[in-house]
Amino acid sequence: MCRHYVVLFPSTFYYPYTGKVHVHLMDLDAPVRVSLHLESSHRVPDVVLEEQGSGVLQLDWPRFLNISAGHDEFYETAELQLSIQGGSLQVFRKKSVLLEPMELGVLFQTDKDSYEPGQTVKLRIVCLDHNLMPSNKELPLVAIKDPNFEPVKTWQKVRPLQGIVELSYLLPSDSELGTYTISVGRRSREFSVEKQGLPHFAVLLQLPRSVTVEDTKIPVGVCGRHPPTSSSLDRNPSGKPFRGKAEAKLCQYRRLPEGATSICAVFRGQTGRDSCFFTEVPTAPFDLSSPHSKQHLYAFGWLQQQGTGLQHTAIQTCKIVKETATISFQSSEFYKPGVPYTATMMLKGPKGSVLRGQEFFLVINNVTGVLGMQSLLTDELGRASVQLDTSGWSDKITLHGAFKDDPPAAEPEILGQSYYQSVVHHLYPTSSGGRSFLRIHRVAKELPCGQPLQLEVDYLLEQEAVGMELHSLDVVFLVLAKGAIVTVLRKELTAEPGLRGSFSLELPISLQLAPRFRVLGYMVLPHGEMVADSTKFNVTKCFPSQVNLSFSEQRAVVGSQLHLKLQAAPGSLCAIYSLDQRTQPSGSKAKLNPDLVYATIPRFYPDTHPFAAGENDLPLCPQSGFWEPIVSLPSTSCFEVPGKDSWKRCLHNLVPRSAEVPGSATLLKDSRLKIITNTHLGCASKGWYQTFESSLFTKGENLEDIEQAGVLQDTGMQSNWLRTWLWELVPVGESGSAELAVTVPDTITTWEAGMLCTSALGLGLAPATTLAAFKPFFVELALPHSVVHQEAFTLVATVFSSLQQCLRVQVTLVAPVELEMLAGTSRSSRGCVCPEGPRTFRWSLRATSLGQAIVTVTARTLPSGKLCGTQVPAVLSQEQVDTDTRLLVVQPPTSK
Repeated sequence: MCRHYVVLFPSTFYYPYTGKVHVHLMDLDAPVRVSLHLESSHRVPDVVLEEQGSGVLQLDWPRFLNISAGHDEFYETAELQLSIQGGSLQVFRKKSVLLEPMELGVLFQTDKDSYEPGQTVKLRIVCLDHNLMPSNKELPLVAIKDPNFEPVKTWQKVRPLQGIVELSYLLPSDSELGTYTISVGRRSREFSVEKQGLPHFAVLLQLPRSVTVEDTKIPVGVCGRHPPTSSSLDRNPSGKPFRGKAEAKLCQYRRLPEGATSICAVFRGQTGRDSCFFTEVPTAPFDLSSPHSKQHLYAFGWLQQQGTGLQHTAIQTCKIVKETATISFQSSEFYKPGVPYTATMMLKGPKGSVLRGQEFFLVINNVTGVLGMQSLLTDELGRASVQLDTSGWSDKITLHGAFKDDPPAAEPEILGQSYYQSVVHHLYPTSSGGRSFLRIHRVAKELPCGQPLQLEVDYLLEQEAVGMELHSLDVVFLVLAKGAIVTVLRKELTAEPGLRGSFSLELPISLQLAPRFRVLGYMVLPHGEMVADSTKFNVTKCFPSQVNLSFSEQRAVVGSQLHLKLQAAPGSLCAIYSLDQRTQPSGSKAKLNPDLVYATIPRFYPDTHPFAAGENDLPLCPQSGFWEPIVSLPSTSCFEVPGKDSWKRCLHNLVPRSAEVPGSATLLKDSRLKIITNTHLGCASKGWYQTFESSLFTKGENLEDIEQAGVLQDTGMQSNWLRTWLWELVPVGESGSAELAVTVPDTITTWEAGMLCTSALGLGLAPATTLAAFKPFFVELALPHSVVHQEAFTLVATVFSSLQQCLRVQVTLVAPVELEMLAGTSRSSRGCVCPEGPRTFRWSLRATSLGQAIVTVTARTLPSGKLCGTQVPAVLSQEQVDTDTRLLVVQPPTSK
C-alpha cells in the first residue's frame, strides 16, 4: 500500500506572527520523523516532530526571532524545506515562500473633512493589527503634506496610547488651498482646505442617486443651509430654519439625428420649517429608456433668501438605471463530468432589494449549441437552485440567466439592451477522471459572529477509486482567513464503494474569520487521488469588545447640561466624537462605521508569491512523469523595481494567459496555499481558455470593505460645513463605565455621537447615538440688505415655537443710536406663539447715520398669566431667552 502525505501551508508567512503548517500522514508503516526548516537570512528555529501513526497535525510555525520592528519594509523569498523520514517514506522537498511584514491597520479620523485657513485640524490615528487588536508600536513618522506634497507638519517617533494617537495642527492664515494628505507609512487619507466665507448660505439639492425605468415619480428637494459658524454677523449660526423661495428644474438631454434637445420639468415653492421645499416630479415627460438619452438626469436649483434677496444655485445629477433587476450566480466555476452540479442564483432589485417569486430562465449551452432550458422561481430569499445532470458534459459549459421577458435564444449583447440584466456564468471541467466528489454547501447570507455554522457536506465514493475493501477515510477541512490557516476540522468516514452521503460539522464563527473566510475540504482516496472542494463565506463585521454610548436624554434644550454615558471593557480608552448631523455628508470620514474600520485591516497578497518566487507550483502528472510547465514569465524580478508598492504593481502587469489550467490544483491556488504531497491532484484540462487573473491575482482582501465604507460616495447633499461638537479621549477605568458632563451647543440640530474604544480585548465600536437639540422657541430677524439714509423702513422679527402648546413671549428690539424709533412704536411687545404658526412683530424705524448698524432682537418667555385665546399657555421650568443679531447697511439716497 502506498503511504500518502499532504503538507499544506500559506505561500506567504507574515512576521512577527506565526503561521500554521498542516501535515497529514496516512497509512504509516513505521514511526516517522518530520522536520521543517526555513532557509532564510534571518534565524528561524526548525521544528521536528516524531509521529507514530497516521494523523492530522497542525504546527504553529515559524517563530520569527530575528525579524524586529526595524525590518518593517523587509521582504524576502525563502525556502521551506520538508523532510519526512521513516519506513517507506523518504521525502525531502523544497518550496519557495515569501516572508512579509504584517502591516498595521491605520484608521484616520479628523474632526472635519474640510477646513478654512486659520482653523485647527484635529487628527486621530488608531493603530490596529489584523484582528483589530490595538498596537502601541512606535510610528516613525506622521506627516501632513500640502497640495504640492510638501510637508507642512511632521511628528517623529509617535507612540500610541492603547493604540490611539491624538494630534492637532493649526493651519496658517495664508495656507494654500487644495487637498492635503495625512500619511503614516504607506497609509494616508486626505482633507481639503477651502475658503468657505463667501456664501451666506448654501443650496443643497436632494435627489436620488438613481432612477429606474419603472419609477413613476422622482422625489426632489431644494434646501437652504446657513453655515454653522459665528465668524460673521450676517450669518445665522444657530441652525434656525432657512426661509426663502425655491425654484428648480429637472432635465433630460437627448441626442437625435436632427440635433440635440432637452426635456425639463420646472417646480417652485417656499421652504418650510425644515428649510426645504420638496416635491415629486412625474417621470412621464421623460423617456428614461431611450437609447438616444444621456445616462443621467440633471437638476438645477435656485434659492432666494427671504429678507436679504440673496440668491445661490446648485447642480446635481441622477443616474438612469435601465436594469430593474440583476441576476448573480453563487455557484462554483468547476464541475466534474458525471457528478450532479447545483446551480444557485440570486435575484436583486436595482437598490439591492430581494426579488421574491420572480420567474426567470436558465439556459445551458456548450460550444455546439443549446443543451437545455429551465424555468426557475425565486424563494423568499430571492434565490433559486437547480441540480443539473453533467453526464453528457465534457467541455466548457455556459449558463445563461435571463428574465422571462428576455428572448432566451438571443445573444447576451442583445439581452443586455433589455430592462433586465442578463448574466453569463462559465463552467469548466475538473480533470480527475473519477466520479468521486466532495461538495461543501454554499451559504449566501452573512454569518453572524458568535454563532456556529453548520458546515453541510455531500460526498460520493466511486467503487473504482475505493476498491472492495473497507477503509477508514479522513475528510479534512482547512479554514482559511487573513492569509493564514486559522483552524482545521476533521471527519472520519468508513469508505464503502459507491457510498453517497452527507454530514455536517460545527464551525465556530469568530472575529478571526471576519469579514470573509474560505473553507478548503479534501479527502485522499486509497489509490491516491485527492478529491477537493472550496468555497467562500462572508461574516458580519463584528468587534472583539462590546461598547456603548448614550446621552442621558434623547432630546434636550440648547444650553442645557447633560451626561454622556460610556460603557466599555474595564481599562478601555475611548475616543468620542459628535457631529452636526444637519451638515455632515453621509460619506464623511469623520463618521466611523464598521465598513470604514474593516477597510483598515492589513491587506494580504499571498497569491502573488508563486510568480514572485519564480516557481511553477503545479502537480505531477502521472501520465507524463514530469512537472508540466504551464506558463513562463520574464526574468524581471518585481522585488527589484523601485518605488512605493511597485513590486505589487509589477506583479499585476505580469498576469499570464494559458490554454491549460490545472484541475484540482486550482482549488489550492484559489485558497492561496502551497502543497507538498505525493497524491494525485489532477493535470491540465485542454481545449478551453481562462486567465489566471481571476484566481491567482486579486485586488486585496479589503477592496470590498473600502467600497462599502462610503469613502468615495456621492451623497447627493454635500456640504463642507461639517461641525464637530465633542472630540474627547476618555478612559473608563476598571469599572468599565464613565460619565462625561456636556453642555448642549446653541444650535438647533440633531447631533450624532460615536465612540471607538481600545482595550486588552481589542477594538470596540459603539452604535451611533443621536441627540435632538431644540429651543422651545426662537426668534428670527428679517431685514433688508440695506436701507436708505433718513427714509423710514419696517423691521420684522418672527418668533417660531417648537412646542405643542402656546407660549407667551416678550420681544424687545435693541437698536443702536443710528436707528430712530418712529412715533407709536414700542421697543418691546408681548404676545402668544402657538403651534398653528409663527408670530410676527414689527418696528417702524428711520436710519439717521450712514454706514453700518448692528440690530439685535431678544425674545424671552413670560409667566403664564393670561390665556392665549382659549388655550392655557405652557409653563416652563425656567425662563428661556433667544437672540438674533444682524448687520444693516445704511446707504445714501440715490441722486436724481
